[in-house]
Amino acid sequence: MDRNTLIFLNAIGLSSKNSLSIFNYCIENSMELSDFINLEEDFFKGFMRKEPINKIKNKISSYDEILASVYQRADKLEVKITSILDEDFPDSLRYIDDMPSLLYMRGRPLKEGNYISIVGSRKHTSYANYIINKFVDEMAPYDFIIVSGMAYGTDALSHKRALENELSTVAVLGNGIDIIYPKSNNNLYFEILKEGTIISEYPFGMLATKYTFPHRNRIISGLSQATIIAEAMERSGSLITARLAAEQGREVLAVPGNINSLYSKGTNKLISDGARPLIDIRDILDIYPDIQRAKEKKTEEISLSEDEEKVLDFLKAGVSDVNEICIKSDFDVFYINTILTKLELKSVIEKISRSEFRIL
Repeated sequence: MDRNTLIFLNAIGLSSKNSLSIFNYCIENSMELSDFINLEEDFFKGFMRKEPINKIKNKISSYDEILASVYQRADKLEVKITSILDEDFPDSLRYIDDMPSLLYMRGRPLKEGNYISIVGSRKHTSYANYIINKFVDEMAPYDFIIVSGMAYGTDALSHKRALENELSTVAVLGNGIDIIYPKSNNNLYFEILKEGTIISEYPFGMLATKYTFPHRNRIISGLSQATIIAEAMERSGSLITARLAAEQGREVLAVPGNINSLYSKGTNKLISDGARPLIDIRDILDIYPDIQRAKEKKTEEISLSEDEEKVLDFLKAGVSDVNEICIKSDFDVFYINTILTKLELKSVIEKISRSEFRIL
């Protein structure tokens, strides 16, 4: 019994849960897969349903051919297959309930870092668009890794904004990794391949179903320390991800919205049920204290003059307009612009409009 057994079971359509149950039983009882399927019928009645057992019995004679086909397809598409037996399998997924037995990965290798998931409704309002742009932009200086599901709406917006900010992004699919769904995300799929990672636990060629999307959500939440629900209707699928994240011991951040909006009923309910409201970037950074301390340390190492510190304090207090800074500081416009230029050159702030700045 080895990783090839897990790949074979996955390729013929067994779920991760069934694959691991069979694999573990064979390991514990020192038997091969061929021995397992020849056990007495009465044993299987108490072990699992007939369907997966019958799949193995019907396909085991083609074991080598099926494996060869999977590896050939993986080589052609430059897909890496990693199983729970491999060292590069994500540690964050090893101990979640119903862990995936293996992952198909395409694009850049997963790296260590601060993973955060962003999910929401497929149908969304301009408010969700604003929320995603605002928080992904504000997360950019901290090198977060944005995880989502590459579906319509919120997922696609999250991936695109991450790429625009040169952040790594991970797309977890609800179908085989060789299938692009929805078709409208064709360009996005290949953009993610260049700068991020595409993941699926489903075998090559497997189409999405109404069950695979909610099932893959446990991987989206499991990869990340926290999950943001940007916007959600009362019965939104993103609420499944929120529940899974909470069950996995991850933080759930919900963006409050207008109580009259159908698209905020789900997020407002999450907050009333105990989710952390997401109002400010600090709500995110509080969950990642190490990354915040590292950023603060880096800022402290930059030498600033007394007047530069004074202007920076105004920006920290939310005063971002040049004219308003002039009024509050008693400095003239020319001197303020000189200080702001120096802060820009030191990569402490950046210009966001003709007369507005923000802290990096």
